[in-house]
Amino acid sequence: PQDGKAVPLWGMKRSAPIFLLLLAVACGDKRTSTTPTVGPITESVYASGKVKARDQYTVYPVVNGIVTDVFVLEGDTVRAGHPLFRIDDRTTALSRENAELSVGLLERNASPDSPVLAQLKANVGATRVKLENDSSLYAKQQRLWEQQIGSENDLEQRRLAYETSRENHLSARKAYQEALTRLRNELAIARNNLAINDRALDDRTVRSLIDGRVYDVMIERGELATTQRGLAVVGRSADFLLEVEVDEYDIVRVREGQRALVTMDAYGDTLMEAVVQRIDPIMDERSRTFTVEATFVDPPALLFPNLTCEANIVVRTKDQALTIPASYLADGDEVLVGRNERRKVRVGLRDLERVEVLEGLDSTATIYQP
Repeated sequence: PQDGKAVPLWGMKRSAPIFLLLLAVACGDKRTSTTPTVGPITESVYASGKVKARDQYTVYPVVNGIVTDVFVLEGDTVRAGHPLFRIDDRTTALSRENAELSVGLLERNASPDSPVLAQLKANVGATRVKLENDSSLYAKQQRLWEQQIGSENDLEQRRLAYETSRENHLSARKAYQEALTRLRNELAIARNNLAINDRALDDRTVRSLIDGRVYDVMIERGELATTQRGLAVVGRSADFLLEVEVDEYDIVRVREGQRALVTMDAYGDTLMEAVVQRIDPIMDERSRTFTVEATFVDPPALLFPNLTCEANIVVRTKDQALTIPASYLADGDEVLVGRNERRKVRVGLRDLERVEVLEGLDSTATIYQP
């Protein structure tokens, strides 16, 4: 009411469009905006994985059988060659016993006084005596014949007897030498078989390959061990590394020697530094990732294998870069500089929050969030 008089409805209707226009302009002026800033930016590659003990490996047996002894517990420290398990492989044990018996038998047969060689050696001696006798008689008969004593037939008989004795003696010596060589070869083969069986028997005792620590025991006494079943996990006791997976799209930017900033759930928000040491040269086809190993610059006091971790591998850094928030970038290479005005920009480094602008903006420009 104005002076007690009602305002006509048509008057209110005419003022409504102006009010809405002013409201729209006021709302438009409240759009979020910012200006580029100059400062450092770091581009990194994300990776996730786990902590591993250096030289960590899964212990597998080389024979099948029942586990009769478990010599270690989780957390035990071991030396290279230290026994971890013993497996009952009765077939190997019997084979080793047979090989040992064979060696014993052949050692006796190959010895100079063995029954087999003694008989052959006696035959060599007997044929030698007969050869010497027949040789003497043949020589004597030759001297008589030269003196025109005796007959030509007697001389021929002596010659044939001598030649027969000579052949028999040579055959006896050859038989003895062949038997001796055969027995010695068989003995060498038997000893090799015994060594092989000794090795197989020793394989029943599963030993540590390194000086380190037993982190897991995965089988108990009385269970069946097979060559496809892991028995334990062993690794270095005071040397740990990071094993992370990098996506195939990022691997070309990762190099040995690059820094990595690491976090682990076990240590909350604590940021740790590592250095890339090795990059596997082949991609895992199932996960489409590459395995990257890194070592701690200053490792925490307490670590365990298989702790999960996340890492940002630093690939590029710049101390003075013109950057804008990543959320202000539209369609990858445009920014809003007015209500409906877009401008192309050339971008450089990126991190999770900001993007470097190489061309298209300066530090005085105002940009709006899309």
